Amino acid sequence: MRHAHGIRYAVLGIVSRNPEGIHGYTVRRQGERLLGHFWRLTFGEVYRVLDRLAADGLIEHVADGGESARKVYRITALGRRSLDDYVVSPQTDVPRPLRQELAVKLLFASPEHLPEILRLVARQRDAYLQEVHQLGTERRKVRRVPFDTFVTNLLIDGAELAARAELAWLDEVARRLGEQYGARGIAATA
Repeated sequence: MRHAHGIRYAVLGIVSRNPEGIHGYTVRRQGERLLGHFWRLTFGEVYRVLDRLAADGLIEHVADGGESARKVYRITALGRRSLDDYVVSPQTDVPRPLRQELAVKLLFASPEHLPEILRLVARQRDAYLQEVHQLGTERRKVRRVPFDTFVTNLLIDGAELAARAELAWLDEVARRLGEQYGARGIAATA
């Protein structure tokens, strides 16, 4: 979730769920809990987004009632309208093209590199298997949280489907390389 527009509205959405006010540390923590594996923002990024949202009038500072020096934020009416408009607006992102380093290597590899290329495919496959494993860990963590995780589970499902699609593609790459250049090269890597 590195899309700047999405980050801005993710932070605004978290602030909106806390009508009494919320400080940056809690924004980051709630973001991690809600978006889990997909949320990797530093405190600096969160505070920059909060400062920008405040400058744009979408959130405001409120007194926290304590002696803490932390800024507490609350969504404004303008922020609520902006969030509502964002939620119902068409997606701005499009499907990602295949931009993997492996694709470039496949384009320029010669048949004599088949054993090395198949090892690279296997290494890439291992990385996606690790991703599937991490998503399983995230799914187990989400089961233990005390709030509704419906959307978080949808995100995990989407990431797992994408990783499994990559695994299927890598299997197809290995199979078709073997067909194109002969099983002799595959046997050398097994």
